[in-house]
Amino acid sequence: MGAWRFWWDSTRRFYKNWGSYVALIFSTNLVISYLAIPFFNWVLEMLLKWQRVSYVSYTNIGSIIIHQPLAALGMVAILLAIIILVYWQFAFLLLGIMNIFRGRPQTVRAVLRSTVTSLTGTSPSTFLFFIGYFIVILPFGSFIFTTPLLNKAKIPAFIVSYLMENPWMTLGLGCFYLLAGYLGIRLISLLPLMIVDRLPWKTAVTRSWQQTRHHLWRYLWTMIVTLFMIFLIVTTIYTLIYVAQLQFDKTSFAIAAATVNLFIMEAITEIIICYTTAIFMMLIIVCYRQDFTLLRQQPQYFNEAPRLRKLTRASVAIGLLLATSLLVAVNLVYLNGLVITKPIMISHRGVDNGNGVQNTIPALIKTSKEHPDYVEMDIQVTKDHQFVVMHDPTLKALAGVKKKPSQLTLKQLEKITVRENGYQAKIPSFDAYLKAAHKHHQKLLVEIKTSSAYTAADTKRFIDRYGATLLAHHDQVHTLSFKVMRDLKRLDQKQFVSYILPYNLTFPHTVANGYTMEVTTLNDQFVDKADRNHKTVYAWDIDNTDQMDQMMFMGVTGVVTDNLTEMQQEVKSNTDHPSYAKLLLTFMNELSLTIATSNPHYFKVAVTASA
Repeated sequence: MGAWRFWWDSTRRFYKNWGSYVALIFSTNLVISYLAIPFFNWVLEMLLKWQRVSYVSYTNIGSIIIHQPLAALGMVAILLAIIILVYWQFAFLLLGIMNIFRGRPQTVRAVLRSTVTSLTGTSPSTFLFFIGYFIVILPFGSFIFTTPLLNKAKIPAFIVSYLMENPWMTLGLGCFYLLAGYLGIRLISLLPLMIVDRLPWKTAVTRSWQQTRHHLWRYLWTMIVTLFMIFLIVTTIYTLIYVAQLQFDKTSFAIAAATVNLFIMEAITEIIICYTTAIFMMLIIVCYRQDFTLLRQQPQYFNEAPRLRKLTRASVAIGLLLATSLLVAVNLVYLNGLVITKPIMISHRGVDNGNGVQNTIPALIKTSKEHPDYVEMDIQVTKDHQFVVMHDPTLKALAGVKKKPSQLTLKQLEKITVRENGYQAKIPSFDAYLKAAHKHHQKLLVEIKTSSAYTAADTKRFIDRYGATLLAHHDQVHTLSFKVMRDLKRLDQKQFVSYILPYNLTFPHTVANGYTMEVTTLNDQFVDKADRNHKTVYAWDIDNTDQMDQMMFMGVTGVVTDNLTEMQQEVKSNTDHPSYAKLLLTFMNELSLTIATSNPHYFKVAVTASA
């Protein structure tokens, strides 16, 4: 059977029993999103509070293992519990959809028992193999199968950007994705063989490898066609809603139309998510059974009386109606009084769309004319323990010098010319950069970068030399070093210090005034909790209008950007000329198929701009 025939037959199967499929998938996602994930977040927060761990990041994971072993063991236990839950969710959906395939001979309770049995019967070696499979394959295969739990597995954008800057690393990353995709297709029958047939993982791997031999391109093409059709369906629906809202915006009932359209979008998105999950589960089942004609083989008897079918569909419709209505009610609360958040604009490394060499005075002066609220820049200690303005750990990229800033004196560094974006300039001292910023009435967000040469005395030297000046000119400081942040606040409590977090695992509780968060894992829950704790949130790096819109609707305090002028124009457009159609368009970006159940906060931020 061809790829197009698979899509058509699977869609027909979904349509015929849509009540059963939506009830199964939607209820499972609700349990995961609103019970399991909040529970794990609460347990993690209580664990860290009990063990007095202020934050979790790659910068302190070693310290946690050494000094708070109970916290480390607890986090490992939570991770294992999450992996078990992912395994259970996949098993429950697989067995549940297979049960619908067969005509629902089993009750939901019986399917749950089968799922538990498959878990309890799993050998330690099989479970260890699944952990490896989970880490390597599932996060990269999320375009096929995704859950609210798998959506937590994300690679921060700055890591991907860093890898993409090096040709060899880019090649390695590409090869890794290709290998993960190849293994994902060759092992597409693996989990059903382990869950349904309860085969040991070695036997399951061998069987799946044999089953997919000579079928790689067929399965890949089927996936591509299915994804294309889902994309086409979603795009068509969203386009119709957007075009309709453009017309409604010209009327006096634009706000009412926007609210109704949000309701429609949310309801349709939930159904599309259930549809997508069901279709790809069907693909896995037919690959596992090696029989694409299964989709045309209707069960002789479907164990669902007409009254039960009506009851199931009515329950699903009422559930979707209530869930969506609750979200719309949240919209109305925010539509009746709040305005969109206008974030602080921060120029990353003192440049605007490559208008000079990063962290140099000529670029600072040129960028200051664009009137950013702050210019973010980086300082490091030199060999003679002075402060130089430099981001990279070495001089190779900008100056072609195979030295670290800490290996040269300040005078030696000031003689070096750096080149970027077709410009060139001398490396400035922090004193010179600070003086130029104050001369042009430009406030700074100073990032203190540490190295093996950096000591606690350097932090004290920084405060003694610059603390009063920074306070007088309302400059701010942030750093990736928890120790430096803590020492800065201890030495000068009035100093504004933000702690840089590259990953959002759990909300930190520190003495910092705020957090500079990498955008990949930043969400509105983090922003809301920061607001309740009177902490600021700066998002980095925000370099396109879609991200800018999302951050504005999310309510972040400020954004760090390389494209200052473009982002300023986007902010002005959103605040001076708000459009309900544009708000819907932004909300459409949030309602992607990687979100298995939408978060009610998305409604809040999407409509705040309308007030």
